[in-house]
Amino acid sequence: MPKMPAQLTDLAARKAKLKDTVYTLPSGRGLFLLVQPTGIKQWMVRFQTLEGKRGNRIVGVYPDMGVADARTAADQLHQRVRMGESPEGMRDRRRAERLSKTEEEVAAALLIEDARSHSFTVLSDAWLEHRKLGWAPATYRKSTFIVQKRLQPLLGQSDMRTLTTKNVVPVLVSLAAETPSIAIKARQCLNGIIDYCIVRGIRGDDQLLRLQRALPRHRGSHIPAITKIQGVGRLMRTVLGYEGRVVRGGLLLAAYTACRPGVVASARWSEMDLERAEWCIPAEKMKTRIEHVVSLPKQAVEMLTEMSQYGGGDYVFPGVGKRGNPHLHRDALSKALRDMGFQGQHATHGFRAMLRTVARERLKIDIDVLEAQLAHAKADEIQAAYDRARFEDERRIVMQVWADFLHEQADSATVLQMKRA
Repeated sequence: MPKMPAQLTDLAARKAKLKDTVYTLPSGRGLFLLVQPTGIKQWMVRFQTLEGKRGNRIVGVYPDMGVADARTAADQLHQRVRMGESPEGMRDRRRAERLSKTEEEVAAALLIEDARSHSFTVLSDAWLEHRKLGWAPATYRKSTFIVQKRLQPLLGQSDMRTLTTKNVVPVLVSLAAETPSIAIKARQCLNGIIDYCIVRGIRGDDQLLRLQRALPRHRGSHIPAITKIQGVGRLMRTVLGYEGRVVRGGLLLAAYTACRPGVVASARWSEMDLERAEWCIPAEKMKTRIEHVVSLPKQAVEMLTEMSQYGGGDYVFPGVGKRGNPHLHRDALSKALRDMGFQGQHATHGFRAMLRTVARERLKIDIDVLEAQLAHAKADEIQAAYDRARFEDERRIVMQVWADFLHEQADSATVLQMKRA
């Protein structure tokens, strides 16, 4: 993904130098500090309406409005735009309306504002912010996309105090018809938002939504993965023969380690210790929020040594294509597998299921060792508190056995292909 600009600090805003022409300093989420040649500094928010129209709005002047207040004003403006309101002259219009209204009109306006503060858009945004610190970055990005791009356009103005199951089910069914996996995640988000509202007294304890059977059943909803021995060799032979060096390296690292695609694509050289043949994945990248040390088989070390000779900056797999990403995007790995003819058969995430199934059935590897390699969370809080075994020595042996097995299968598939030719 493109690198997001960091939030502008007060020091940077204060020391922004004057130039002969107007220029902007980004602060993330569409917020910019507009610096005029006259010395005036204004906070400007760029936005896009539900109809796709782009615009910008001045929300305040620095230093009268500080960085934190500007950020809040930008978030509020984006919220209103997502709810279909016009952002033009919003603050001035509301002030003028308050001055000219009768008491009845003021009371009505307060009711409207009360409904907005309890709307799905406002409270779902609050839920995302509440969960942000406890989530891995990839989980937060995915949940934000689903809530703001899929749910808010359809439920944005709904009052969370009175939202019912029948209001939500048609939305989920519509999403399921388009993308079943998105609908499943959307249901999880909805349950989380409802729970957030109940805990804060916005809804009663008995105001749960009955969404368990809201979605139609879809066959093949699992991530596609080759878990039969007959397909492993063909898959590995095809991956090893892929022409794109960066993408091939990413797929091989996913196959050798069974790490999640996003973690593989964003791997940094600072995380790699090729002498010790270890990859130390920091906690903030892990779904469990626990640092994960991965043993690298010799085949992975050889591939990484080759990659290091090509440069590429901080990332093991530099960005490819026209997106301008600093590192390889996980979608590039999935696309490569589809282009190789494995659409619907095997996805990048499928290497995890392949290890879990094939290594267990064919190589008889202990299940606890496999679970440790996959970095799965413990089944319950008690187990997580007391069972902290990582099986690092066992995994070092197992992952070399696994890599050797993968190459043996690839060699066998190559011989078979030659005989058929």
